[in-house]
Amino acid sequence: MKFLKVSLLLVTIVIMACFVWYGSYKSDMGKLENDLREYLTTEKGIDEHTIISITARRSKMPKYPVVVKLKDDPQEYVYTYRGEQWVQLTPDPNDRGR
Repeated sequence: MKFLKVSLLLVTIVIMACFVWYGSYKSDMGKLENDLREYLTTEKGIDEHTIISITARRSKMPKYPVVVKLKDDPQEYVYTYRGEQWVQLTPDPNDRGR
């Protein structure tokens, strides 16, 4: 009986830890998406109505990629937050149709 109680307690703790981790993860992704939206509208001058979606993704990188889709543009733009600034990963902003 004691083994069953201890096992049940451990399972409960693991499940609660999973929910806390998932909530923290979703919160971090939402913060990245909101920060990038603010960066694009204030510093890049992109109209908020032009932005269709901003989605943070999981990755093997230490920083999460955030994908932006714009109206009338089939290209996806991928940004990541490095150090103190947003960096555009794809398409390469330095590649001018080469």
